[in-house]
Amino acid sequence: MRDEFTKTVQDSRAKVFDGTFDTIGVEDGWADLVVTAQAFHWCPDHDLAAKEFNRVLKPNGVAAFIWNLEDRDAERWSAQVRDLIEQHEQGTPQFRLNLWRQYFERPTYKEHFLAPEEKQWSYHLEATEDIVVDRASSKSYITVLEPEEKAKVQAGIREIVRRGDDLEWIDQENGKFKYPYKTWVVISRKKSE
Repeated sequence: MRDEFTKTVQDSRAKVFDGTFDTIGVEDGWADLVVTAQAFHWCPDHDLAAKEFNRVLKPNGVAAFIWNLEDRDAERWSAQVRDLIEQHEQGTPQFRLNLWRQYFERPTYKEHFLAPEEKQWSYHLEATEDIVVDRASSKSYITVLEPEEKAKVQAGIREIVRRGDDLEWIDQENGKFKYPYKTWVVISRKKSE
């Protein structure tokens, strides 16, 4: 994701740094905006993250959290794929479990930030059977499966897509269909000091 961002965002005001939730590696009050995409649900210490975001953001700065996830409510086949793969999560802190929402209840967060603002968007991507298999196979909990188990999951995904419950074709002859997704964006505004 970081590589794609640096390729597509050509603006000298946007910078990408190595860091963690509690050690971003820039000076105090440096940032207007901190963006965490597809990752904050992995944050191990919400208080330390709130302290670090507060430290690096300018007054009235923004911490933005972004997630994209297959929309299980839009079409049955998408829900079936998620049901198949999510059984392999093995206790990992996934976005869908909403454990990340505890961050906004932490005293450190409330001391430094306003109440979060949240928006959701539903949309469709163009997909093929291979794209759905590749996307599911890129999930952290699928990448660590033994090869035989991973092959079973991939075969199951292909079976679900071929059955196509509620699947909407874009170009059936070329195997292209709509892949339902949702994007969540949560904005945290730092209090002015």
